[in-house]
Amino acid sequence: MKNGNRISEEFKDADLKAVLDAISVIESKMPWLLTLAPDESRGLRNLGFDGLPFAQAALDAVRADINFTRRGFDLEEFEKDVTLYGQLSQVRARLAILWQKVNQTTQVAGADMMVQADDVYEDMNKDNGETAAVQGPRQIMKKRYAQRTAKDKAAKAGA
Repeated sequence: MKNGNRISEEFKDADLKAVLDAISVIESKMPWLLTLAPDESRGLRNLGFDGLPFAQAALDAVRADINFTRRGFDLEEFEKDVTLYGQLSQVRARLAILWQKVNQTTQVAGADMMVQADDVYEDMNKDNGETAAVQGPRQIMKKRYAQRTAKDKAAKAGA
């Protein structure tokens, strides 16, 4: 193979099911997780690099003496937000590491897959239609390169 086979693993159906079930358990423990529309997300107050120390200092001040705050300031709710942020940050850090591993392994498996598929396509083209059973898949695969060729020709014409 052109780039080598970087990964050769089998994800057994039972293991895949166990992983997906574990993710479902995680989701069930946090049914209050939100999904924001892009405009909602952009409209949120930005935490920034020093947001947590800022909020923690505010919490320390309010705990020391709540009397200087606006009437109706909800210390209990503020404490919950600060605590939840810290807890979710721990979860996010662990998931980010896992996401990176899953994402990069998927990329390597995809690259391996495509190198091998390219080899098969090359061999099909060398076959010159002698093997009838591969002509249907060859026509499907040919479309990928037909689109690239059309784009290349358009790019060269525009240059």
